[in-house]
Amino acid sequence: MSVEAVRRRPWLLWLPALAVMAGIFLLSHQSGLRVTEDVDVERPLRVSGHLLAYAALGGLLLLAVARLDPPRPGQAVLAWVLAVAYGLTDEFHQSFVPDRNGRLDDVVTDAIGAAVGVVVAWLVLSALARARETAAQRSAVDRS
Repeated sequence: MSVEAVRRRPWLLWLPALAVMAGIFLLSHQSGLRVTEDVDVERPLRVSGHLLAYAALGGLLLLAVARLDPPRPGQAVLAWVLAVAYGLTDEFHQSFVPDRNGRLDDVVTDAIGAAVGVVVAWLVLSALARARETAAQRSAVDRS
């Protein structure tokens, strides 16, 4: 799908972020979700999972907010705030799931992951915008 087609239907850019949010919700709704009973293995896996999930969410939220354009600082902050807010609501949700609890340190981990995702998405969107601009300039030179 072209950039122009996505700009005509910007809501499409929200679908990947919503899919990640749904995946996070489904996983956090699992009662007693554990890979192992060994805390020395379980905790690093949980932290890694939070970092990766919220990095993906933060990056996809920036993509949706920026609409494939070079992102602006306010958009990056908004994407990060939305991801952290979702992390807060997810931890609150977990406090009602049997054998689960909401943890503030998980929200901190989510915030770090979201920040990493926003930075990576910023770099990718900026590079894509520069590439589009260079291609447009080359096309203009070729036509003249």
